[in-house]
Amino acid sequence: MKHGADQRLVEAVQAGDEAAVGQALADGADPNVVVGRFRGSVLVDAARAGRRGIVGRLLDAGAHIGPAGPFMVSPLRVAVIEAHADVVRFLVARGALAAEPATRSSVLTEAVSYTAFRPTPPALATLRVLLDAGAAPGASEEAPLVTAVMQPVAPVVLRLLLAYGADANQQRSDATPAIVVAARRGDQAAVDVLLQAGADVDARDARGRTALMHAVERNEKRVIAALLLGGAAVDAVSADGMSALRLARGWQRQNVQFMLGERHVGLDDVPITRTVVRAVPTGVRLAGDPQMLHLLADAIGIALDDLGDDEWNTRTGTDADTVRAVAVRLRDEIAPAVDASWHQMEVSADELAAARSALVELAYGTTRTMPTDTSRLEIIDVLEELNRQLGR
Repeated sequence: MKHGADQRLVEAVQAGDEAAVGQALADGADPNVVVGRFRGSVLVDAARAGRRGIVGRLLDAGAHIGPAGPFMVSPLRVAVIEAHADVVRFLVARGALAAEPATRSSVLTEAVSYTAFRPTPPALATLRVLLDAGAAPGASEEAPLVTAVMQPVAPVVLRLLLAYGADANQQRSDATPAIVVAARRGDQAAVDVLLQAGADVDARDARGRTALMHAVERNEKRVIAALLLGGAAVDAVSADGMSALRLARGWQRQNVQFMLGERHVGLDDVPITRTVVRAVPTGVRLAGDPQMLHLLADAIGIALDDLGDDEWNTRTGTDADTVRAVAVRLRDEIAPAVDASWHQMEVSADELAAARSALVELAYGTTRTMPTDTSRLEIIDVLEELNRQLGR
């Protein structure tokens, strides 16, 4: 073994000097020399850096295309992770897929996942290369479409998988249809893509629950709307006797009941079988720039001045003194976060509800005065952003 040549090969690969790589190999360097305990071989290093020419020289010199050891990553896997589509294509053409160990997650599953973790055009191009090559998930892995919905990924990834033959009615390993998985996660975009691809809008999971039932339980109004527009059956009944409307009543989701066709709703005490645990916070941390937190204080002050205490109490159901105290705190008690650039303040659930009521009055009520340099539409934006965070 020529240690000097090996070292020159390592240095040449790391420098990206293809000519020097060729010279080191000609001098007898080992094409499988390991760069470091955890970095793998020089081929892995070249693949990680996206150096297609050097990858080719090393393979031509006899470099092993698979992982250098049981705990080491393969050249193909690092190229997939780093989204070097041209290197992935080259390695696949040289037989790299067959050299992947069955004991690890498949490179196809990794490629799907990386479009969620690192959503870049090269990541999408890398996934396309693997699909073109016929890459498949491991025997114990979910189908790529299910993996994509569970991440979740952007709609373009779902459309790519569907274009390559994925079944819109694909089920998870526990017999849960992909559209149900998407609905449970509140992924309206995935639901829409699956419906456009022909997914059964009333497909049921192992308990007989439809996507609409799950969306209703989780108060996912946009998903509910997409499913209803797609023709979801409101009167479908699960194996345990639940329907979408009964679930809405049991959770006291009046807005959803209206969406499902009810004309008159109330706070019904309806027993249901629930498949979700609802978290009800008793306190909240408001975080943002001082001017945004002061905007909340201004909205409260304007709403109170316009309505008066009695009308405020009647219209909002919250105490005027409570919300007045919140406004004072928003002006005087916000403090810089210790390890971040924003300011923050702790409020109770009741205080947050009172502040939200002020935004509602300015956005949709009779109050015409707005905070300085702020339009009603901007107040509506602030309110809707808060509503989304609160799951309303």
